[in-house]
Amino acid sequence: MAKINPSISIVIPAFNGAKCLKKNLDSIKALNNLDEIELVIVDNNSTDSTLNTLKSYEKEVNIKLIENSNNEGFAGACNSGALNSNGEFLFITNQDVLFPSDFFDKLNQIYKDFKNKKEIVISPALVFETGKIHYFGAKNHFLGFSYTPEVGEELPKNKIIKRTQRFSGGTLFIKKDFFLKMGGFYKKFFMYYEDTDLSLKILRNGYKIYTTNDPFLIHQKKFQSLNEFQYYFLERNRIIVVIRNINNIQKLLPVIIVVELILLFHSVFVRKFRLRLKIYLELISNVKHLRNMRNKSKREANLLPYQKLSKTLDPILLGDFQRYKIFRKLLNMLNKFFKFV
Repeated sequence: MAKINPSISIVIPAFNGAKCLKKNLDSIKALNNLDEIELVIVDNNSTDSTLNTLKSYEKEVNIKLIENSNNEGFAGACNSGALNSNGEFLFITNQDVLFPSDFFDKLNQIYKDFKNKKEIVISPALVFETGKIHYFGAKNHFLGFSYTPEVGEELPKNKIIKRTQRFSGGTLFIKKDFFLKMGGFYKKFFMYYEDTDLSLKILRNGYKIYTTNDPFLIHQKKFQSLNEFQYYFLERNRIIVVIRNINNIQKLLPVIIVVELILLFHSVFVRKFRLRLKIYLELISNVKHLRNMRNKSKREANLLPYQKLSKTLDPILLGDFQRYKIFRKLLNMLNKFFKFV
C-alpha cells in the first residue's frame, strides 16, 4: 500500500531487530489513522531476518525501506529517513516500541492545542513493559548529563502535559521542515546524546519542548549494564554536547576537572578505566576540530548560559552504586559544590 502525501512519517532506524519488529509493526498496523501514515525504515545493514520481516508487512503498511550498506548509527539513519520522508510531520522512534491505536489522534490534538506562533516539539512518555517509566521528560545538567529522574517509577494516572529540557530520540514528534531547519541530528555522535544535543539547539533558538503521559509508548527494553561500545559513546558524546552548546566553559573548567577525576575513579569500579583514558586522549588530540565545531555552533545560535540548566545530579545516575556510601557522599558533596558555580 502507498500514499503519495502522508501527513506523518514514522522514522525508525533498524538493526538486527527481527525479534522485536513484528510486535512493533503489528501495533503500527492497528493505528487509527494508518491511511495518513508512511513508515520510513532505515536498515543499518542488518545481518538477521530484519529485511524479510519488513517486507512481509509491505501490503499492510505503507513502508519505505532504505537499505544502508554500512551502519550509520541512530543519528545518521534518522537523518536519512527524514530526508527521504514525505510527511509534513516526523515521528522518530525505535524499532522496539509499541503504539496504542489512538496514539497520533491524541498527539495531533496536543500539537494543535499548544502550537502558537512558534513551532513546538512533543516527546511523549516511554514506559517499559512493566509499566515503569523509561522517559517522561528529562533534566539537562550544565556538565552534559541528561536523564529522566523518575526512571523506574510509576507513570502518573492523571493526564500531564509539561515543558521539558530534552526530548527522547525514541519518541520525537516534530515538523519535518523544522527538524531539517535545526540541522537534524549531529551525525558524528553515531548513537547516544544526539537527542540532548538537538534539544539544546532547539532551546538555544527559543523554541519549546513538551512531554506528556497521554499518549505514551511501550518500550520492549529491559535494564542492562553498559558494554564498552555504549559506554564510549555515552561518555564521549556527553563532553561534546557541552562543547557544542554550553557557554562560559572556561569558567566551568575547574568544576569539569573535578568531576572528570571522580568519573575516572568511578571507571575503575566499572572496569572502564582504559576506555575512559582513550576518550580523553581522543578529545585532546582533536582540540582544533572541537574548537572549530564550537565556533560553528556559536554562529548558528547563541550558546546556552549554564545557569539555565540543572545544577543538581540525582542518585539515579549512580545506578547499582547507590548502595555504596562513598558514591552517595561524593554525589552530595558535588551537588553542594555545584551551588557555588
